[in-house]
Amino acid sequence: MTDNRLKSVSDLVGIAGQLPATTILIPGGDRIEDIKLVDTARDFGIIKQAILVGDEAKIRENADKLGVTLEKDIVIAGTDETIGGQTIELVNDGLVDIVLKGGISTPIINRAMLKLAVRSTVSLASIFDADPIANGRPMILTDAGVTTVCSQDRMIDMILNSVELARTVMEIDRPKVAILSANEKQIPSLPSTAMGLELAQMQWDDAIVCGPLSFDLATDPESVEVKGMPDVPNAEIVAGHADILVCPGIDAANVLYKTVTAMTKYGQASIAGVTLGFKVPYIILSRSDSLATRLESVSLCSIYARRHQPQPSQA
Repeated sequence: MTDNRLKSVSDLVGIAGQLPATTILIPGGDRIEDIKLVDTARDFGIIKQAILVGDEAKIRENADKLGVTLEKDIVIAGTDETIGGQTIELVNDGLVDIVLKGGISTPIINRAMLKLAVRSTVSLASIFDADPIANGRPMILTDAGVTTVCSQDRMIDMILNSVELARTVMEIDRPKVAILSANEKQIPSLPSTAMGLELAQMQWDDAIVCGPLSFDLATDPESVEVKGMPDVPNAEIVAGHADILVCPGIDAANVLYKTVTAMTKYGQASIAGVTLGFKVPYIILSRSDSLATRLESVSLCSIYARRHQPQPSQA
């Protein structure tokens, strides 16, 4: 049997380039780094058209600075509020495959995007690989930037969103999901241990869920050998081999995410992210992200947009 699983985050660019090119909408698309990203993604055959919504004069000025031709692209001017409304219309009209937040107020565009939500919880899922973690194999981390209240229902949706991504992009038929905590034992003062066990005891059709698991026991087979197999559901399958890391809250996820991001600057890691739960994949990037991270995120979303088949919003 051929193993089609994703081997590295950098492979996303080549995979996306082999699929039909997509249309990307950038609300506030007048920043020079966004125009450069559009041009680079187009060179790789990942996107066919960009809809740049923002200050038209600034868009054309920055395009000229880069020597980028916008003949195939659409430029629409407007205030941030207008841009938010135009985003909703364009997505609902089926003209957009991906939305990438540009230089627009985050609260304004996020409020607009919430009108396009198709799941009760939208969440950030990041595919990363890092040399010191799990021997560098790609994994999914969630949720480092969107979900602040991690109730059981929200955690279920976060898992479903990530499982959908693993199946669609990483081509893992039944991903192994680790619900992270600081300990595998039930500790009343550590609520994430109870949450991890409750989630692991549920019935999951398209995933194998284990929890609670510490980070090392989720990712490192040697740690499992040294410490022993933890006494939690599905540990014999997931421990040391997790495909998805579900953090107990945004604090833990964000610290881990930014640790991986710091490693990218030294060539020790790669990361790409997508916010899921909308009609189309949504990208929120940091201006400090490298061009490689930005391109890999667009590639990830392009693959997801072309392969995605909606799944039920229930475990």
